Amino acid sequence: MNNKQRYQNWKKARSDKRDQKQQQGQQQQQITIHQLQQLNNQQSNSQDESEDEDQQQINKKEERLNDIKLFMIDYGQCDVKKCTGRKMERFKLLTAIKPKVKFQGIIVSANGKKYVSKEDEELLQKGICVIDCSWAKIEEITYVSPNERLLPHMVAVNPVNFGKQFKLSCVEAIAATLALCGRREQADFILSKFTWGENFFKINKDAFDLYQECQNDKELRVAEQKYLEMAQKKENTGQRNYDMPSSSDDEEENQIQ
Repeated sequence: MNNKQRYQNWKKARSDKRDQKQQQGQQQQQITIHQLQQLNNQQSNSQDESEDEDQQQINKKEERLNDIKLFMIDYGQCDVKKCTGRKMERFKLLTAIKPKVKFQGIIVSANGKKYVSKEDEELLQKGICVIDCSWAKIEEITYVSPNERLLPHMVAVNPVNFGKQFKLSCVEAIAATLALCGRREQADFILSKFTWGENFFKINKDAFDLYQECQNDKELRVAEQKYLEMAQKKENTGQRNYDMPSSSDDEEENQIQ
């Protein structure tokens, strides 16, 4: 073999080796690209699953916050600018119905004979309805239903009747009913729509600490008596946890919000 042939053979072997390295490099590059695609797909799937889980949690929370359907029997006696029921309706948290409608759920009413409690679960599933009227005209309300329920002792926190016993606004009455029936999260949610709302359970904390474990009307009456005795002792020693309002506007004080 002459020098020319040896050179050509060496050149060919070198070219073949270079081609082989290129092919190996291309194969490795293809593997790397494939691995990256798999990794991206895994990350994408993981992100989608995480987003789905987050959305499921959001949906579950929304379901809890709207678990019980809320209604208001509107007698058209309140100042629409101050009415908490009307504000709830604007937020789509509540549906207004006419007095002639025979509501099948719990009706929060001063004419009730029993305290609302956890034993009213069957009625609760059909909703809660508050009667929206003026306290000054409460005796004119003739709505009658076996589903009417009372609320135990507590004080109002709304700006119109702040510190007054029993004179709750629509949102306070509904929130109290929800809490007594074991739906505190939904109660807190509807109160959060009002700047003063979070103070309702704070000011009535002593009462609800006793009420929250009660299962029925009888237990609530016992708890209420304990609360009244405790509140009287605080009153006698000047330990009341709220200040009485100084408003002299009787018309406003007699208005259910």
